[in-house]
Amino acid sequence: MINYRSAALTLAACAAGLSVTACTAGITTASSPTTSAPAPTRSTSVAAAASSRAPSGHMIKVTGSVGSFPVPAGAKVTENIAIDQKDVVVAFGSITPANVSSFYATALPRAGYTISGNSVVTQDGGTVAFIFFSGHGYKGDIGALSKAPAADASLGLGTKNVTTITFMLK
Repeated sequence: MINYRSAALTLAACAAGLSVTACTAGITTASSPTTSAPAPTRSTSVAAAASSRAPSGHMIKVTGSVGSFPVPAGAKVTENIAIDQKDVVVAFGSITPANVSSFYATALPRAGYTISGNSVVTQDGGTVAFIFFSGHGYKGDIGALSKAPAADASLGLGTKNVTTITFMLK
């Protein structure tokens, strides 16, 4: 049980780090991807990338009452834990932030979730993807980092291409 608490705290710290990165990158609200010319720190259109090729994936059983949830093909899921009665965290590695963003742009609506924001930002030589969603009685966020904090390596994620998904009961 202590290992799961440590993992949960580390994952929560990673999620907090994603939020801090978003704030320092100037992202203060979730925005939908657009097909217009991107801002200097944003990647090309997520919607265009998603429509040009739909990435493959599969469903995993998520701890708690979430049920099943899509993950990209090739994702190495290392954590799938309930932090408390209302919150669940899933973590996986091996998928770039751009591919995470592209995959979830199509997979979330197919799974019955509504996306309220999906952004890919480049900062300090790294890439971060932020996705905000809701559905099935949950609200959630997905954060993917091309360069993760060294603390994540202890979870079997390494420090490259780390993704965390947080589900919060509404």
